[in-house]
Amino acid sequence: MACAAVLTGATPGVAAAQPPPCINYVHTEEAGRVEVDLRLDPATGNFSTLTIFWFINDAGAQPGIYNWSHVVNGVSQTPRIDIKDDNFHTAFRAVDGWYFGDTYRLQATHYSNATNTTYVAAVNECVITPR
Repeated sequence: MACAAVLTGATPGVAAAQPPPCINYVHTEEAGRVEVDLRLDPATGNFSTLTIFWFINDAGAQPGIYNWSHVVNGVSQTPRIDIKDDNFHTAFRAVDGWYFGDTYRLQATHYSNATNTTYVAAVNECVITPR
């Protein structure tokens, strides 16, 4: 039976404040961190691409299958599965379904055979704010 290493989590009983902006956003927990940033899209010349990284601290646990989804305003987009040889990374463009003022969250799980651990990124949230 795998033990769960929760990468991102909330504190029970604590009221949620307005999430921080998605500009150089970093959410760190014991097992790693999620980073989100708004970047320039070279195709359009606009700041319209979110870059998302999920860094798991244990390098031996990083390779494998990642089940994930972009969550915008609490609504999960199309779930996806990727096989990565290192940490998870992806991009999410405005034309694919977000607007300034929306909230963004990476929802993801990753099981590592090497460490017999399930890693979870679930409670990381930021507001997509223009630069």
